[in-house]
Amino acid sequence: MSSTGPTPPPPPVYATPVPPIVPEPAGPGLSEGQRLSNVFFAPTKTFEDLKRNPSWWVPFIVSAVFGLIVGIITVQKVDMRQFAQQQIDKSPLAQRQLERLTPEQREQNLAIRAAITKGTFYAIPVFQLIIGLIAAAVLMAIFNFILGAEVSFARGLGVVFYASLPGVIRSILLIISLLASSDPSTIDLANPMPTNPGFFLDPQGNKVLYSLASALDIFTIWYVVLVGLGFAAASMNRKPSKGTGIATAFVCYGIIVLIGLGFKVAFS
Repeated sequence: MSSTGPTPPPPPVYATPVPPIVPEPAGPGLSEGQRLSNVFFAPTKTFEDLKRNPSWWVPFIVSAVFGLIVGIITVQKVDMRQFAQQQIDKSPLAQRQLERLTPEQREQNLAIRAAITKGTFYAIPVFQLIIGLIAAAVLMAIFNFILGAEVSFARGLGVVFYASLPGVIRSILLIISLLASSDPSTIDLANPMPTNPGFFLDPQGNKVLYSLASALDIFTIWYVVLVGLGFAAASMNRKPSKGTGIATAFVCYGIIVLIGLGFKVAFS
């Protein structure tokens, strides 16, 4: 009868080392050309890329160049004195002010208005920059403090100026209209193209209806949609959904329209 020795212990089991998780490379991001084109075809890609690089100078320069071209051509093609007179005819308040002046004072006042109007057209890029700065600051405050987004001021500027790029199409159409028209002075520069129902209404008729109809402009609605989409996509925590962002942008736009309508009624 054979005897057996003690059972040898099993060989030690070593844990298989887990390789470290290596994050996937983020990629180089979009070029400025891709950003500009994606605004029209895939805007979310452009706005999300602002998290990587919140640059906003390129879309501003593009819009400013076309805005300046519109201003230069308008000054060359439209009689600024006649244009200033047309603006007076549309404003009962301005008409009442001129009625108190002597004929010589009226001529002087009209000349001053024409000079100011001419300078305003040349300064379109400056107004674009100021409006963009204000819009970015206000929208950043609304989205960050009310909706809990995380959008920096630089990214907010990027959203505002990239969202304004469809306005370049509007500028090109206006340039063509000014150059092709036999009498550019007949173009209503406040509402020059049939991109909203207000174009087909009489500006001197029902002012409330005209203002509300003019607010339904294709390019303006396009801009508002892009702004809402942009602030939702550019948020670091993506807390606001796309739908919430767009709805918030439309609420802000509606408030602006109502405030403008109130001023127009009050000073008419």
